[in-house]
Amino acid sequence: MATRNESPNPNSTEAWTVVSRRRRRSLKQQQPKRSVLPGPETLIAPPSPWIPIDSFVDRERRSKLFQRMESAIRRLECSSFYRRFLLRLRGHLVQHGLAKALSSALEIRMVVYGVGSIESYDPSRLQLALAILLRRDLGLAVPYLEVFDPILSATECAVMTAFDCAVVPVDERGRREVRAPTLFYMPHCEAALYDGLLEANWRPSSLNRMVVLGNSFSAYEQFVELGCFSGSASVEAAVRHLLLVRRHVTEVEMEEEEEAGAGSQGKQDDEDGIFKAFHDTSWHFFDLDDDKPMDLAKR
Repeated sequence: MATRNESPNPNSTEAWTVVSRRRRRSLKQQQPKRSVLPGPETLIAPPSPWIPIDSFVDRERRSKLFQRMESAIRRLECSSFYRRFLLRLRGHLVQHGLAKALSSALEIRMVVYGVGSIESYDPSRLQLALAILLRRDLGLAVPYLEVFDPILSATECAVMTAFDCAVVPVDERGRREVRAPTLFYMPHCEAALYDGLLEANWRPSSLNRMVVLGNSFSAYEQFVELGCFSGSASVEAAVRHLLLVRRHVTEVEMEEEEEAGAGSQGKQDDEDGIFKAFHDTSWHFFDLDDDKPMDLAKR
């Protein structure tokens, strides 16, 4: 998840190459600066109790941050990106995947991991704004948002609460066990968190009730297969659940493709700024036989 630093996107691993929609990345030509996948030294620790990094809610900061979040929501809602996102959300592939995860249930839980500091970073505000808008667009099926990032301040938690978000009081390290249909929204989280989530639910009955909106699993798989990393054997071992589950996943890019318009440079710059918060993000839907045991022996 995010750490406090000077990176434009604090919750990115800094390995994803950010490019404009006008210039797509080639996996073979643009390798990451460093591994987006963890080595054995970064394996996920057990869950533990958590409190904000400070205990004081500053009323003036809270008021300003609330206004900045409202502005981020309006900005995202009016963007071309969000129009493409809605087209994908309302399309057959995503609607079918959500319906399958819901099965006969009437509600789907929504857990948000790793948005980072919404006070310090614009991409973090946009990522939380998408979660808020997504909950609205899914309707009554999502009763509330559960949000967690270990770097959140008390003031940030207060603002999230004002937007009907429940801040999780435990650092689960991504290892939430699924007992009901759950949508995990994990924008630019580390691969270890995805792998930990999968390991904690490594049974068909749990995986089939999960939906993951986050970093592209297929991109991780391609990075490993192309040998983009040193020590690739240890890297592959550290994310074995993510790699093994790929053959049981339907992956759908989070937005419909659309040719860039001939709008003003200002609009294009804003679109590129929004793109930085969401690049390489996909929907992931699981489809496994409930009676078939999970096999970690081979891919």
